[in-house]
Amino acid sequence: MNWALIVTIVFYALALLHSCLGFFQKRQIFVSLALCMVGVGFLFHTVYLVGLGLERRHFPITDLPESLSFFAWSITLTFIAAHIRYRYNVLGAFVLPLVSLLMILSEVAWEENHAIPPLLRSRWLYFHVSVAFLAYAGFFLMFIAALLYLMQEKELKSKRFRFLYFRLPALQACDELMRNSLFVGFVMMSLTIVTGAFWAQQAWGRFWSWDPKETASLVTWSIYLLLVHYRLSGGWRARRAAYVSIAGFVSMIITFGVNAGLHAYL
Repeated sequence: MNWALIVTIVFYALALLHSCLGFFQKRQIFVSLALCMVGVGFLFHTVYLVGLGLERRHFPITDLPESLSFFAWSITLTFIAAHIRYRYNVLGAFVLPLVSLLMILSEVAWEENHAIPPLLRSRWLYFHVSVAFLAYAGFFLMFIAALLYLMQEKELKSKRFRFLYFRLPALQACDELMRNSLFVGFVMMSLTIVTGAFWAQQAWGRFWSWDPKETASLVTWSIYLLLVHYRLSGGWRARRAAYVSIAGFVSMIITFGVNAGLHAYL
């Protein structure tokens, strides 16, 4: 299924190019073309993952190339959903660079044959890992919204309306995307931890082992729990929430990269 992967990379790269052109030149035609290319790329991406799963006879998320590809698929899915909901033309120029990079890394790190550890042959794998990557994708979208908010706020405070001011969404729009992405990501992250605990009980005989990835996940979840609490209570303004969102994203990247101890599979 390498042909589908190559086609996916090409369409995502073209979508990124047109998104950047749409952002810098502020022309809707480029944004519309980028969205079409994202849609086609996402279709081939889905075909690639399904075909890979059928070929290898397992859910395609058991090694590094598969995980990178599925992460990119999850981000693209959340990007499409966010665009349908909010119609923010600027998102593609900020989201698609990571999608394209993940797909290229997936191709570079490609493994032809990969033995699946016995513990990964579990029904828990399908739900646990899927919701984990959807949580990561939601938090990444929240991170992008936080950056957009801080950049737009800086433009407004300078009182010199320049390039970014006329291209970035309004502060309220950025805050709404940040808030909704937080709630989606937090629910998915909570499901990840709960299903992981039940899977751990089945595989290792205990719900929690303070494994490095478990600990990192708990730290990340706690950061977003704090953020959810203060967003619901109205105790924090959007600017402070944006900074905490960035800190949470850094913690999420560390969580994604920790593959040691009982989670040393990739």
